[in-house]
Amino acid sequence: MKKNISEPVKKPLVWIGFVVLFALINPWYFPAGSWSPPFFGIPYWALIILVASLALSIFITWVVMTQWETGADENEEL
Repeated sequence: MKKNISEPVKKPLVWIGFVVLFALINPWYFPAGSWSPPFFGIPYWALIILVASLALSIFITWVVMTQWETGADENEEL
């Protein structure tokens, strides 16, 4: 019986998701000296980074739960 093995490293969607989310987490795209009134005392760039971090956590969970199939959970008959 052949095991169904699927690794996320071979899927372009996974790589695109990681690149986009890691780019959002790093504040390099904010203009120098940009200012906006804080939201409940938190600057807008910090909120964007927090939301992107949450999205990255959810994305990693989705990848591990749905895109990574090792066949280890299947019972093998000897």
